[in-house]
Amino acid sequence: MGKFTVNRFGQSGPAHSPLYQVPLQVKNTTNIIYRYQADPSEIEDILPEGCELRSDGSAVVQVLVQICDHLPMPYIGTYVFPECTFDGKDYCFEYFLMVNSDVAMASGREYWGDSKKICYAEVSFESNEIYSKCQRPKGLSLVETHFRTEVQIPAEEAPEMPPGLCLKMIPNVEGKGFDVHQYVEDDAQFVPSTDAAGRYEIYKGTGSVWMPAETDVWPIHKLKPIKMLDCYLVKGDMDFNPGTILKDFNK
Repeated sequence: MGKFTVNRFGQSGPAHSPLYQVPLQVKNTTNIIYRYQADPSEIEDILPEGCELRSDGSAVVQVLVQICDHLPMPYIGTYVFPECTFDGKDYCFEYFLMVNSDVAMASGREYWGDSKKICYAEVSFESNEIYSKCQRPKGLSLVETHFRTEVQIPAEEAPEMPPGLCLKMIPNVEGKGFDVHQYVEDDAQFVPSTDAAGRYEIYKGTGSVWMPAETDVWPIHKLKPIKMLDCYLVKGDMDFNPGTILKDFNK
């Protein structure tokens, strides 16, 4: 009789050698944040039922390129999040999430409900400029960004990113709908780094975002920028903690 009981399971699969354990941490990250206006009808078309455009009616999308080459979890992520409201609270709907690490992908999908996919990520640094490219499959560029660092700013001028709203869905193995169908608020806590003078490493700059491939396989191009609003580079650590179920459709 098998002796491997549930009290010996890891937090994630494989049960004998778990891929990840929450809370997760990424250290010494470089985060480039782009905010822009997009077509409101395209945002409404992809927002989950019950979510609405921001309370002021604006159609704002945030793009985050997160670069980490340090343990405990080195990876590159490209994220496209339209801002929205749900039950009167502001969120970023976690719509497009591409990463180049199985730990980042699996933890996002299984734990919080981020529908992440593996991608080919490229980042190039040239003097005070950073260029990124997110491809899937390799050679097909879905999102590209370009940022120029300009001026260090105080913490009170730092960009605000609302918490993430994740559409968590796990299909039933017998083909009977979804075993899990939830809206989940994630809990990502960001701690900015400080320089030798004790100032937060937060920089404002100029940047652009574009979606070169107009493919219906992953139609992210429908959220292409109409007008860039602002761009920032922030260095620091991020802790990914347990989230909160906002709505459970199976109850």
